[in-house]
Amino acid sequence: MNLDAVGLWLGRGIMAGFAALVIAELIRYFRAALIEPAGPRQLPASRLPAARVLGEAFIAFTASRLLVVLVMLVCHRLRAGTLEGFAPVLRGKLLPWDADHYLGIIENWYVAEGDVRLHIVFLPFYPAVARGLYLLTGMSSFAAAEIVSNAALIGCGWAMFRLCEDEGGAALGRRAMWLMFLTPMTYFYSIPYTESMFMLMTLLAVLCARRRRFALAVLFGALAANTRLVGMAAAIPIYWELLRCDRQRHPERTPVRRALICALAVLPVAAGLALYMFGNWRLFGRPTQFMVFQRDHWSQQMGTLANTFRYSLVNALTYDDKLYRLGVWWPQVLLLIGLPLLVLWRRKRECPGDTGYLLVFFYVCFAPTWLLSGPRYLSAAYALYPLLARIPRGRRGFGALLAGEILLLIYMTVVGLWFGKVY
Repeated sequence: MNLDAVGLWLGRGIMAGFAALVIAELIRYFRAALIEPAGPRQLPASRLPAARVLGEAFIAFTASRLLVVLVMLVCHRLRAGTLEGFAPVLRGKLLPWDADHYLGIIENWYVAEGDVRLHIVFLPFYPAVARGLYLLTGMSSFAAAEIVSNAALIGCGWAMFRLCEDEGGAALGRRAMWLMFLTPMTYFYSIPYTESMFMLMTLLAVLCARRRRFALAVLFGALAANTRLVGMAAAIPIYWELLRCDRQRHPERTPVRRALICALAVLPVAAGLALYMFGNWRLFGRPTQFMVFQRDHWSQQMGTLANTFRYSLVNALTYDDKLYRLGVWWPQVLLLIGLPLLVLWRRKRECPGDTGYLLVFFYVCFAPTWLLSGPRYLSAAYALYPLLARIPRGRRGFGALLAGEILLLIYMTVVGLWFGKVY
């Protein structure tokens, strides 16, 4: 039996286990929302002042960015034998792969002719915000993109802290925030990419839903869906909170009626995707033109986890460029195995809305027919950080977890940002 066939059969086993996990979580999701007792959510008796949380987020942001810059500085010193010329080298490294496409959208918006017509595959909310700053101030598109990405990332720190503080106090909020800032993919959040804006909109959507400000939750969910296609998954935790709230406000309703009414309430999250598809139609006469370009130019269609595991394993063992094996293929293989096992282990300790989001997010991001960015995509799943933050017992355990994450961050910064072998 050849390697390709072995990979496919192993992938099918992963796919079957993942399907069983999804079914079990689907039952738990609706049972917890519609059947099990659900009292009012108890917020902490006291929460840290907003300025204190924002200050802590800024400290974590600064420390994590300095670490990335320090790693890059060491790489430059080892290669060049001097520190001179580091600034222009770093700037060049901050524009990998899709960054130039986003800068093109910021400068010229979407067009229907030439190679730049392919920019339509990149959703509009992030470049729209940066374009607004670019037009208002006259600064360069790169500077506008950097300001938006990094400001959004600081906002992510605040929102992650608040989300977890409501559930487990300031200690949990602080843990989750630091784990987010030091994710091995952290440098993608400070360059012209959508990750920081996408996570911020998702975090705000979930935070508003937890605090039962559902109109705002749906609005932020729609903005997440206008930033990345998988932003539609924000509807999952919002819907779960809606169901629980409706049980308290309208106990006379049947579960079926409640499910339908809440589904209608969360439906406007799709407005973000609908607006993007309207833009496709205006430019190309087809609302799904982005899918055509993804298929024809990037070989991207929705596939299965089994197929993704197959080609990831084969490439991890045989790909010519060893750095691509270390930066792309082996991380994807390990995540395809590890994430479902992590959710299986922790599922009964986590909010069903969060685990439901994480499973759907994982499948949508990891099932394409040619996946190169699995670790980067997964890093933007907000629910991963509260889950990880709850695992260690005591400061030593958390310190060990954080140290392990920092080592992975250094590894991915060298392989990905310095050598450019991570997408």
